[in-house]
Amino acid sequence: MSGAEAIVGGLEEAGVTLVASVPDTWIGKLVATVRGSARIRALDVAREEEAVAVACGANLAGGRGAVLIQNAGLLNSAGILPGLVELYRLPCFFIVSLRGDHRDPVYYHAPKGRVTEATLQAWRLPHALADARGDLAAQVKGGVEFAVESRGPFVLLISGEDLR
Repeated sequence: MSGAEAIVGGLEEAGVTLVASVPDTWIGKLVATVRGSARIRALDVAREEEAVAVACGANLAGGRGAVLIQNAGLLNSAGILPGLVELYRLPCFFIVSLRGDHRDPVYYHAPKGRVTEATLQAWRLPHALADARGDLAAQVKGGVEFAVESRGPFVLLISGEDLR
């Protein structure tokens, strides 16, 4: 089983019914796997803030939404996180491609890779680094459940290696 299949399996096990995403090379591979799920609807949006709003809307409507975006998009979402997710105490699970860390071969992603985790800490957002050596499905399911139980955000950072 590939990492992408394990991640989608974790989303399914956690009862996620809708995934909103903005295209990215790594996220695109994961979204293609999501589209193969009979239990999850994949929805492409133009901006990351829209993905957050759509996922929160799914949660409000009785489903479970998740957001798949790149770390640059997460950094662009500074306004909607406190203004929607945290203000109204809405569960919002994020899978975020951690572009620019030591595993990313593309040099121009390095600046955002250097600031992603520090920004998550400064924003006091609960987060974890996915570890493909462990049970990715369980890591995803745990993140979704944390978001639901805490009625707030949870960010799972993934690398391209996690999707193999």
